Amino acid sequence: MTNFFRLFLFIGIVSLISSCEDDDDNMVLPTQFTVTIENVSTPQTVATDRAMGTVPLSPPTWAVFAAGGDPMFEVGQKANLGTARIAEDGFPDEMLAILGADSNVKSFAAQTSPGGPDNGPAVFAGESVTFTVSAVPGDKFQFETMFVQSNDWFYAFSGGGVELFNGTTPLSGDLTSRVNVYDAGTEQDTAPGTGPDQKPVQDAMATNVGPDEDENIARAADRHNFTIPATNSVIKVTIAPGI
Repeated sequence: MTNFFRLFLFIGIVSLISSCEDDDDNMVLPTQFTVTIENVSTPQTVATDRAMGTVPLSPPTWAVFAAGGDPMFEVGQKANLGTARIAEDGFPDEMLAILGADSNVKSFAAQTSPGGPDNGPAVFAGESVTFTVSAVPGDKFQFETMFVQSNDWFYAFSGGGVELFNGTTPLSGDLTSRVNVYDAGTEQDTAPGTGPDQKPVQDAMATNVGPDEDENIARAADRHNFTIPATNSVIKVTIAPGI
């Protein structure tokens, strides 16, 4: 091997090592976010005797997805089966199946209550769920949880979910102001805490009990003149990136 060829080979190896090191330096490591969803409702948040006027929440079902269309719902469109089952009955199974089949979804789950007085999955007044999600810049986050004192309402972020980064800066803080209560448009409505077809007066495992409705998803306040509690009197959503 000539000295010239040895020199050429050495330069090539050094260049390859340098290129690999540059790739490592440019790799974006995922950020871990801690999300807390808390039920802050109190007796008579809704003017009803049911659940003392508190507003139970179903197990929050969430997804982290690449920026783009919301995989869970779209305002002005018909609810998919997953949203219908969460909004009417609080059951996440159909939505989990939808999210699992969506190639744009990076991670998803349903978070049950840690227990509370009933030792059940719902998130009752004073209870909260905390969980961790992993994301990189460009990812978004969305969730759905049933407003249980209703026929088919659910809480979720407006605008197709929240961007988890501003550029490369992780999202942090109280996000409750970005949450709305939506009417899924799949079951005829009575005022919160009233009527024979809302979940608190159904069998716990019943599904699709009330009269059907064929409307697009809309903000509940845009569709009804019912007295609807302020979002921040029922639910609080906060997020904190890991250090």
